[in-house]
Amino acid sequence: MNIMKSYLIKNHKLWQKSYSAPNVENVIFRLQGRILKKQYKLPKKNKLTTMLDFGCGQGATVNFFNQCGYDAYGVDISEIDIEIAKVRYPQIAHKFFVCKPDVFKVPMTKFTENKKISLITGQQSLYYFDKEDFFTLLKNFKNSLETKGLLFASMMSTSHTYYKYSKKTKFKWLRKTNFSGKRLKFKDYYNFHCTSEEDVCKKFSMFKKIYCGSYHLQIEEDETNNHHYIILCQK
Repeated sequence: MNIMKSYLIKNHKLWQKSYSAPNVENVIFRLQGRILKKQYKLPKKNKLTTMLDFGCGQGATVNFFNQCGYDAYGVDISEIDIEIAKVRYPQIAHKFFVCKPDVFKVPMTKFTENKKISLITGQQSLYYFDKEDFFTLLKNFKNSLETKGLLFASMMSTSHTYYKYSKKTKFKWLRKTNFSGKRLKFKDYYNFHCTSEEDVCKKFSMFKKIYCGSYHLQIEEDETNNHHYIILCQK
């Protein structure tokens, strides 16, 4: 019998406290408006364009893509956030699903009514796995995407404030963070950090790279440095 790795159990416990993110990230607006719509003509006019937001939280991104005309679904390990999403967006409540911490073991089409997926988004949600589980997840994504399907992800960098408060663990790639700030407090928070755009591209090398870049948000000088790399790639 396979025993779930301890870091998965700890991260699952952490996210049961909920993470309030009621609005769509700016990078998602830009992804749809500047790239998906203009360059890839998505969503398709004569066919449902299925998308999955992996780590959907309280559902804002799923709702946004549904409003844009996609057949959008969301999955998250946080039971409380999925319940909030269902209440907040009752018209698409049936499109939100709770998953287990070892979700990388199951086909993503399980969450899209067994339909092949045109687009998978992972906004700040893919760096919570060790090396082995991360690549299992990416293979799962690849198998669940339709031909030339797209994957968008944002990955925490070593410039992010959390990196300074983290230390190595026995799990390949993963670091453990203990952080206490004005807005957020984390204890035994497991994630990994990417060192450069080249590092991101290497980690996603089973896909064809379309774009790779970054974004950085820090309004107050003493606020958390929220630096992330972003990548759009294709099956």
